[in-house]
Amino acid sequence: MELAEIFKIIASRKLVTLVIVALAIAAAVGVKLATRSAPKGAATVQILVDSPNSALANLVQNTVPLTARAAVFAQVMASQAVIEEIGKSAAIPASLITAEGPYSGTGEKLDVVTPSEARGNQLLAQNVPYKLTFLAQENEPVITASVQAPNITAAARLAGGVYPGITAYVASLQKTMNTPSAQRVTIRELGPPQAGTVNTSAGMSVAVAAAFGVLLLGGLLLVGFEGARRKALASEGLLERSRSVELDDAVLAHNFESVAAARSGTGGGVRNGNGNSGNNGHGNGLPRTGAPGAAQSARATQRDPDRPAPLPVGERD
Repeated sequence: MELAEIFKIIASRKLVTLVIVALAIAAAVGVKLATRSAPKGAATVQILVDSPNSALANLVQNTVPLTARAAVFAQVMASQAVIEEIGKSAAIPASLITAEGPYSGTGEKLDVVTPSEARGNQLLAQNVPYKLTFLAQENEPVITASVQAPNITAAARLAGGVYPGITAYVASLQKTMNTPSAQRVTIRELGPPQAGTVNTSAGMSVAVAAAFGVLLLGGLLLVGFEGARRKALASEGLLERSRSVELDDAVLAHNFESVAAARSGTGGGVRNGNGNSGNNGHGNGLPRTGAPGAAQSARATQRDPDRPAPLPVGERD
């Protein structure tokens, strides 16, 4: 189908085209509203897993055990107990926060395909407005906490509650276990949280893609159905035209037969009116003997007025 014909079909179906455009706009608005709750603010903060005598300032102290411990801490920080402490420090309900700890370093062996039950919980957690992600560095005892929130202010507030919340959890655990002060893990914050705005063009891109998809699908359906309908009408027109031609041929044949029959009937009537040459012994419908009629005498007189009238047959002798 040519492009010009497609435009003709669209122009001839203005109402259907308007309905398709309205559906496309509705789809774009619906997608935009559905993605409205996606986080638009982001922040990061780094936590150092250290010892009472800082390993960063002591050349003798080995940092490898602290690096392995940081990988464990990254997983523990995603637990509900730590989330509650962080939410309390940030003044955000823990029910609005979800967290996950990527497996890296010594915990990399746990980085396997998530079972369907756990994946279902993760999908439900995607609708939560606040999201925390903990990532442990491979060769350093550093954990990077990434925050996503509805806006930049909320992201900065939640990131600001990560360090005090983790510190409170570790302190309560050390107190419960009666860990000696010299053997306690020390949590340090490497600078204040860094907050910013997440690029929100993704939601608009999805909305535009949804609108384009509806327009494309609706246009294809419109052109397809209209093209099929026009082909069906064209086929019916050809069939009716063929039937009309057949009917005209039949009428012409009937007319020819009627004319032929009429001509043959007229010829027979003339022959019967002039006489029957076979039975009466006469030819051409005229008698061979006998007096001519009055009409013949009149014609003879008119041909030669001076010529006497012919005598009767009995008096010619």
